Amino acid sequence: MFRRLVRTVTPLVAFGVGIAAFPAEWRKGNWRDKKILHINDSVLQQIQDSEIYKTLLADKNYTQYNTSHAFPDQHHKNYVATGLLFGPNLFEIDPIVFLSEKNGELTSFYHLGDQLISQDGQIHNGVISTILDEGLCSAGFPLLPSKKGVTASLSIDFKNQAPPGSTVVLRAKVLEAKGRKVVIEGTLETLPSSISEKSIKIAESKCILVEPKWFKYFSWFQII
Repeated sequence: MFRRLVRTVTPLVAFGVGIAAFPAEWRKGNWRDKKILHINDSVLQQIQDSEIYKTLLADKNYTQYNTSHAFPDQHHKNYVATGLLFGPNLFEIDPIVFLSEKNGELTSFYHLGDQLISQDGQIHNGVISTILDEGLCSAGFPLLPSKKGVTASLSIDFKNQAPPGSTVVLRAKVLEAKGRKVVIEGTLETLPSSISEKSIKIAESKCILVEPKWFKYFSWFQII
């Protein structure tokens, strides 16, 4: 009986010790990059003054949130838009997202600082690829069984390069949702700064999002 008790209790004790060994910031979910405190207010005002934003805000089918609120705090440093590349002259706002789970549609706003450029002086296409990947997946996550998944395929048709210092709008729509697979398409274009200015289509994209079978076993850990 004593041996049975030891076999039962030891794994639980080991698990507790392992969790306690992590920094307190991690366990409390407060491991947040302090650069998130820097927000470009003029960009936020530009977005809020746009007709696109006002229309989405008035539409009851959409829920508004910021990208940083969509995943556990301990992962912020590893996330691109609000972690690795967040700050002055980089991603200068916490991306604003409008999501309609009912319609399978998502619209989000980003601002691309002048340090996110490649050798030609325009926004690096790697940054554009990351926005499309993360944005299209965000539209598909709610339709997966565990609400989490990985990118199985991402195709991008680049139309134009985004100029530095531009605010861009991502529009995504779910084309198919079946079991552990979701197919999403989307476009990325600039947000005009005035009525006379025309938007520039930067890219079109299609994403296949899947949920690996083993994901369901880790949902209660919040580690993915």
